[in-house]
Amino acid sequence: MKRHLFMLGLLLSAPAFAEATTSTPQAAPRPSRERQSQVQLLLAHRQDLALSDTQAAGLERIQAALDTKNAPLKQSLEALRPPRRPGDGMRPQGPPPDRGTQEGAARRANREQAHGLFDQLRANDTQAYQEAEQLLSDAQRTQARALIQAAMDAHRPGRGGRGGRPPAE
Repeated sequence: MKRHLFMLGLLLSAPAFAEATTSTPQAAPRPSRERQSQVQLLLAHRQDLALSDTQAAGLERIQAALDTKNAPLKQSLEALRPPRRPGDGMRPQGPPPDRGTQEGAARRANREQAHGLFDQLRANDTQAYQEAEQLLSDAQRTQARALIQAAMDAHRPGRGGRGGRPPAE
């Protein structure tokens, strides 16, 4: 009896598995690498910060203005992204490009331009947060700064964020 149920389970799961393995990796959209802005983080923790409806509305207005200001920068960054290579989407196919070629120089130029755009995005985020802080009480500011610092620490390399494992204690 158990064997029959096992076989039935396998048969029912086969079509789902086949569909998942036949989809092309190029058809899937690229994952978003965006982090939340500092203002979005405050809005996500509105209950923790005990934001009033007026404060939340003000933060939403600041976030909307930030999104509008950052839209052209994000479009420029997307245009600088290299095209996706065929394969599993995880590892580049073929040998790495020669650093001395024209293609390598173009990549370096794109990278420098991207760094400038990221700097602008960070500056806009900082400016929006400073504007948002003016809407908060002193106690809320202290709590908001702790939330922001915790989020920054989580994304810092070597501290359990994208850059690696947290140090052993």
